[in-house]
Amino acid sequence: MNFDGDLRKIGDIDVTRFAQHAAKITDADWTADAFRQKTYEVHKQTQTIRLIMDEDGRHRDPTYHSSYQTYKELLEPIETFIRRQFEQSLKAKRLRKKHGRGYFIRMILVKLLTNGSIPHHVDQGETLSKSHRMHLPIITNEQNLFSVGDTEVHMKPGELWEINNRREHGVVNGGSEDRIHLIVDYVLAGEKIIDADGTTLVC
Repeated sequence: MNFDGDLRKIGDIDVTRFAQHAAKITDADWTADAFRQKTYEVHKQTQTIRLIMDEDGRHRDPTYHSSYQTYKELLEPIETFIRRQFEQSLKAKRLRKKHGRGYFIRMILVKLLTNGSIPHHVDQGETLSKSHRMHLPIITNEQNLFSVGDTEVHMKPGELWEINNRREHGVVNGGSEDRIHLIVDYVLAGEKIIDADGTTLVC
């Protein structure tokens, strides 16, 4: 989603238990699903576990995969935190009354391999333009640098960031360990935004 700025920190979440679980994920689990790696050249050096995701790029009625149930206990506090950040304003309450509650359209665990990178790119497609794209580092290192537009940051474990995915963004993992982020796309139904090209979009 486009907004005024490159990225913004939303808050802090305790990911200690999540990190302990993520560190035990097997290579077989990480490599079982290669859809994103085969479909998008920029994600060749990543591995993905889909929690909520659809290959058709739909914007409603997302599919919850069995892996979501595996991590449900860890994910629910994160979902609650995100909802509190986006649903408390008067605007959000009006939208909910008219269009229903906001929802998570995508949620994936993504590993960026040691010395790997995600080249600069701009997310395309209807649903990626209409959802709040958030990154929550679970396991990372100081040499993992995330750039959006003209801004470069090291996202620390537990820091929840929203990125402007309609601006060029990319990542370099220069550290000696793999980086694991939880990536979340949240839709505030009925929200109106101005896209990067000036077009008005209704989420």
